[in-house]
Amino acid sequence: MSPITCEPVNSETEIRTRSPRKLSWDVIRVLAVFSVVVQHVTHQSPINHAELGPYPFVLPLQFGASTLLVISAFFVCVTVRRGETGTWLRNRLARLLPAYLLAVVITYGVSRAVAPAFGWYVPNVTDLAANLLMVQAWSPTFHWIDPSYWTLPVQVMAFFAAALLWPRRWSRGAALAWLLWSLVVVPLVIRFVWRDDVDSAQWVRSVFDGLALHRVALFGVGIAIWLWTRDRFSGKHLAVYVAAVLVAQDAHSYFADTWSTVAFGVILAGIVAAAGGPDWDIPGLRQLATPIRWLGGISFGVYLVHQELGFVLARFLLDLGVGPWGRLVACVAMAVLLGWAMTRLVEQPCHRWLTGDVWLRARVAGSAVVEAIRDLPQVPQPQAAGPPRSADLGPSGPVPRPAADAPTSLPPSWAMAASQLR
Repeated sequence: MSPITCEPVNSETEIRTRSPRKLSWDVIRVLAVFSVVVQHVTHQSPINHAELGPYPFVLPLQFGASTLLVISAFFVCVTVRRGETGTWLRNRLARLLPAYLLAVVITYGVSRAVAPAFGWYVPNVTDLAANLLMVQAWSPTFHWIDPSYWTLPVQVMAFFAAALLWPRRWSRGAALAWLLWSLVVVPLVIRFVWRDDVDSAQWVRSVFDGLALHRVALFGVGIAIWLWTRDRFSGKHLAVYVAAVLVAQDAHSYFADTWSTVAFGVILAGIVAAAGGPDWDIPGLRQLATPIRWLGGISFGVYLVHQELGFVLARFLLDLGVGPWGRLVACVAMAVLLGWAMTRLVEQPCHRWLTGDVWLRARVAGSAVVEAIRDLPQVPQPQAAGPPRSADLGPSGPVPRPAADAPTSLPPSWAMAASQLR
């Protein structure tokens, strides 16, 4: 029996264990995620449901989700180079999809239960299926269970694209530079030539929105920053590219939200500093390192549960007479609590199970079964009766032949087992 080799699982968890985790990245993650939470509570909720406002203050700047996509692209470049690409893709999807799918089901159930009493839109089974399959943006007949989930289909598409392109020449040389600039230029051309909000064909809108072409340049920024850290992009080239992406992002919103673009530019400068400079282990942040790392570790879970469930909580609190500050604090606290639960009870254990020993044991067991089948004795086919051949004749008559079902020898693995039984 041939030996069975067991390759180590190259998971993101192991990568983090091998390399020190920089505090600066957690600072940016926490800033990005909680800017999204506060912006959705104070600014977006009164837009979606007028009765939920006003709040003590309003944060209208939209930059947090874009920041998270840039960080995701940067770490795709960091991790996809380590180990086999298929294993990397499985690890990424195993961390992302289970928590997302459960969050969709929970949010759907809560919305179905409370939306009729609130007079809000009641999602149907078609909406649930579209959100589980991540095709919400492909048709106007589909509704988002939670509008903040728009980043998840984009990330999944980016993971598949990285797994496809990295082993090929697109990951190096002039081809990569052309690819990065196409992520900026091509969506702008499509936006202003074919995809408008009035006259464009529905299939054009579906493809443009379904592929999130107005946001793909964000992944280009993450890749460009990584290339700069590897001395494959000059500082001048990076500055020009980042400036072009900022202008393009503002153009996609028809220059109606320039201050959000400015805020995004500021945080991009922070990402460049985190990627290429020393860790932010400085007085002030050093004393807050433990809670910052903890919040950074549950940031994905917080993102999944904060918006629509936060709107529901705010409506219940409003009906109970809770004031603006109380609603704001309660919604943020709920996002942290449920985000922690989603991380500890769903994201982490599912990732360990889907990438851990259970699959390795299954592969080993499957290989053992295949090897055992190969070692099975070959059963000779019975021959038709007839006169003995000359080769079967001895000096005094026919030579006895072994029975048809009695093998003349055993394979090595079976022979060893038989010797032990004796």
